[in-house]
Amino acid sequence: MQMPPYRPPTPSGTYRAHSPSPTPNGRQRGSQSGPSGNHGPPPGHNTHAVAGGRVTPKPMLTDWSIDRANQHYNVEGWANGYFSIRGASSSAAHLTTGSPGQPVATISTIPNLSSQTHISNGNAPTQGDNSPGSPASQQAPPQPPPSPTSKAVDGTMQVHPLGLKGPTFNIMDVIDDIKEKGLQFPCIVRFLDILRARVILLNEAFLSAISSLNYGGTYRGVYPIKVNQMKEVVDEIVDAGRPFHYGLEAGSKGELTVVLGYNTDPEAITCCNGYKDEEYLRLALLGRKLGRKVVVIVEKLTELPHILRIASEMSVEPYLGLRCKLTSRGSGKWESSGGDFAKFGLTLPELMRAVEVLKERGMERCAKLIHFHVGSQLTELRVVKEAVMEGARIYAKLRKMGLGIEYFDIGGGLGVDYIGTRSGEDGSSMNYDVHEYAYDVVYTLMRICVEEDVPQPHVVSESGRAITAHHALVIVNIFGTITVGSPEEIAAVSTPTDNEHRVVQEMRNIVGSYTSRSKTAKSWQDAQAKKDEALQMFKLGLLSLEDRAKVEGLYWAVARKMMPYTKSRSRKLRIPKEAIDIADKMADQYMANFSIFQSVVDHWGIDQTFPIIPLHRLCEEPSRDSILVDITCDSDGKVDNFVEDYGTDKTISLHTLRPGEDYYIGIFLTGAYQDIMGNLHNMFGRLNEVHIYIGEWEKNFQLLLLVASIADTPDDDDPEDYYIEEVIRGDRVADVLGRLFYNPQDLVRRMKESLTSNIRSGSLKPKEGVALGEFYDSMINSYTYLKAIIYESKNRIRDVSALKEQLY
Repeated sequence: MQMPPYRPPTPSGTYRAHSPSPTPNGRQRGSQSGPSGNHGPPPGHNTHAVAGGRVTPKPMLTDWSIDRANQHYNVEGWANGYFSIRGASSSAAHLTTGSPGQPVATISTIPNLSSQTHISNGNAPTQGDNSPGSPASQQAPPQPPPSPTSKAVDGTMQVHPLGLKGPTFNIMDVIDDIKEKGLQFPCIVRFLDILRARVILLNEAFLSAISSLNYGGTYRGVYPIKVNQMKEVVDEIVDAGRPFHYGLEAGSKGELTVVLGYNTDPEAITCCNGYKDEEYLRLALLGRKLGRKVVVIVEKLTELPHILRIASEMSVEPYLGLRCKLTSRGSGKWESSGGDFAKFGLTLPELMRAVEVLKERGMERCAKLIHFHVGSQLTELRVVKEAVMEGARIYAKLRKMGLGIEYFDIGGGLGVDYIGTRSGEDGSSMNYDVHEYAYDVVYTLMRICVEEDVPQPHVVSESGRAITAHHALVIVNIFGTITVGSPEEIAAVSTPTDNEHRVVQEMRNIVGSYTSRSKTAKSWQDAQAKKDEALQMFKLGLLSLEDRAKVEGLYWAVARKMMPYTKSRSRKLRIPKEAIDIADKMADQYMANFSIFQSVVDHWGIDQTFPIIPLHRLCEEPSRDSILVDITCDSDGKVDNFVEDYGTDKTISLHTLRPGEDYYIGIFLTGAYQDIMGNLHNMFGRLNEVHIYIGEWEKNFQLLLLVASIADTPDDDDPEDYYIEEVIRGDRVADVLGRLFYNPQDLVRRMKESLTSNIRSGSLKPKEGVALGEFYDSMINSYTYLKAIIYESKNRIRDVSALKEQLY
């Protein structure tokens, strides 16, 4: 068999008619970057349309506008077509199906849609007249006007669950609906249609690659539920994947009980990973007794005899997977997951011994799958190709040794571009898209199989992050700010008073002498020295507290004058090393009503960057360089790495808070791992959450995708085009107490005993004691996060007055 030419996909998921052949290192001849190259443009540029999978530079706008906001927060880069700023002109530029700006599930992706399309035995869907690229598919459906009560104004964030061509609704309207249901913030919003679209997109990408290459096998993906085990998430993924025979993966007994209950499709794969005891193995083989394709992955050699023994006792033929330790290593934050010293897998000598054991027992046919995993969130496509190349050679040799392997499992690793840079150099990004990933996996595997003259196996991948990340948004309200060296603080010490201490007078002279850039370094060093001198004098009792406060206020005045110059970092400026990051250190601290350890634990644990952006007021230029601090009593409870322009920054640009107005920010792409790995630090529990579907069209999702290309305006009875399908209330204080083995009723009893004792002693009036007891009881049954105290000074006063009235 002769290999077809290497024709990598365009961003739309279609395939080029001609493409230069790849060189051995994966780059295309005559091209600066091929499938394994770094596609990112230089810093200082934003991205726009892509050509051949590579982003091209887009000059930064200077004056603030909605389009500038779009660039500043790099929404087009990370949103992947699911989110945009209302009023941004660039949003309309990405109506090309399947591009990084438009990952919408298309007509071609939906099986069993009457005569429009079908899928058979792993071939890509055949397309009707509404296929991608046809005039009908390039025309976005008309959107209904917002309702009179809608807050869908320019400068607010909006969501496109099926991509930019599909229905659109505004996140500020969702916030209003959340309030109407009596829910407090923070709140998780799950756009479950996005989950469905992601499942379809992944399967279509592999099926398209298989069809274009005339590959001999098919694709059988599995979702590893450890990425997000929430029932609603698994429900949606299983339902969306059913036409593709999309399976599930478990890594523990608990997960396997779920997987066996959900993955009932006899054609879908169930992968059993992780270390196993006898109960785990019996549970897995129970699935084989039911006639399902449950594959027990051999992670270490000592597992194999036990699997074969228990299978014999249960009178069932096992499906075995052999996990190999590849020498090829991953890239990014999880690089150490692969390589010779990886936690899981068989070394080559162990693999050979496993083959011997199977041959001795005449069970070569039971080895159905070969598996490897080189790390999560792979940042470079080159790494994927190298791992597949090594794994494919091992597969070919095992086939020639008589093993009946049918499935080639490449594990996880398909990344998510959290910062939108399309760069392999940052652990929060990656330099490829799903179509390129699928094509290069299939092409590389096929090439090795052709060279080795062995059957082409079915491809399995365990992509979880790329399926779930986009569907979840954490909405957080801001309730105040902390400013170091605020204008008010500086103004309070700016006017000299009589009989000031010498140190104060000298610090005033330093502030006054700071008149030009040329004196930046000297003024800062003098101010630093004077501040240290004041501290030492205060310790010795030679300086009053009032005078020391004046010195510090004047010190911050010097720092404020320096901040513009430290940001520019011009070579002409002699800025002391210790002052380079003074602007970042003096950034405002915006107090956000959430726990980083519950909602974005990966930011704290592994410095993962998440896209964070104000959900409204984006038509206004933000004037405050800020970081986010959470409400835990932990200094690590802060977010200090953000997406900005074409890269990341230690601060985020936010708006000045307005008294009496709520200010909301969104933390995007939190659907993978964050829900499951969040902890109860400071007893802040699970968040309130709402599940959202596209309005009336949700009843027939396949029809909706058809309508997205050719239909009329949606029904006016549902002008917002979405509905909240389910509300799950977050943890009450009592819920968290119970998990930590406290008895809430016992605590209430203890409090009543204390109140009764104080009433008897006369220190409390009976009516007051009863009211305090009821208040304590209500707190035990309240949401663990702060109630809306944000800049709502009038409401807060009313709340306090009402409480006093109740108590007294």
